Amino acid sequence: MSTRSHANAPTARTTPSLDRSRAARCTQGLRDITGDLHGLAESLLRATHNNVSPTEIAQLIAGMNGLLEQATGALVVRQRSQGKPLTGIATALDRSEDRLRKKYPPQDIDHQLATRRRPGHGTKPGKKCSAPSSPLEYRNPHQRVAAALTLMVNESSLTQRDLAAILQVDPSYISRMLSGEREASWPHVKAICDACRGNHRLLKPLWEVAAGVPPNTNDPIQYLRTYLCALHYAAGSPGEARILASVSPLAPHDLQHALDGPGVPNWEVITHVVAALQGIPETARPMWTQARRTVDETSPAPAEAFG
Repeated sequence: MSTRSHANAPTARTTPSLDRSRAARCTQGLRDITGDLHGLAESLLRATHNNVSPTEIAQLIAGMNGLLEQATGALVVRQRSQGKPLTGIATALDRSEDRLRKKYPPQDIDHQLATRRRPGHGTKPGKKCSAPSSPLEYRNPHQRVAAALTLMVNESSLTQRDLAAILQVDPSYISRMLSGEREASWPHVKAICDACRGNHRLLKPLWEVAAGVPPNTNDPIQYLRTYLCALHYAAGSPGEARILASVSPLAPHDLQHALDGPGVPNWEVITHVVAALQGIPETARPMWTQARRTVDETSPAPAEAFG
């Protein structure tokens, strides 16, 4: 057989043609997946501190492994869609470039990203709800209430049996409230706060958001700040450095502006702060809108001066 035909044969394509829209989809997919990973890591950390069963811990680990696999696929396809080589990624992952191309076909990753199911915002207050099965469910308002209550109980000297006796309910009911499996009523939230010598006023906006209660306050600006402070508490009161490292772009003065004032920062800052504190940004929009309207009505300066 002539060797000329082999010499002139076209070489196999190692990267797909440039596809900016696919690269953009992969970038957004990576952001969503890593956000889910962050939330799941928080769930795993909390599980190891709350005597959760080994099976549940294993399920969380399996979930993280699945998300890491999705992130790898999105990263590989984005790199190829940008016309860039896979050399560095292959080396970091200790896999061959050919293996990465075969394992993560662009069409498969497109379908995977398009069909990823992301959780909603919870159920009606007072109803039984399933425990969080995905990272973003952990960020849901009723889960943020559960996280805050769990921290408050852990900081006190009370056991779940003690709380059950005070609230006159079964201990399993307390357990389901603290895990987020059952949404707590406001009387129970207040009773737990009072029993643990915690600040129920701090948790009130957090609970109202979870319950779907519209902001009803004479001081919308302070209400928004209290909500952000409650998210901060529910997230374990992370320090400034940790918050700033978890989201970009967010400057120290933006964080201080959101939590302490004066005035009300723009929506982009609130979005970053809420996300950094393990919340879902859209839950804060109604109270931000009301607070910002108050600033506009009371300040002689343009609203932009506060953003």
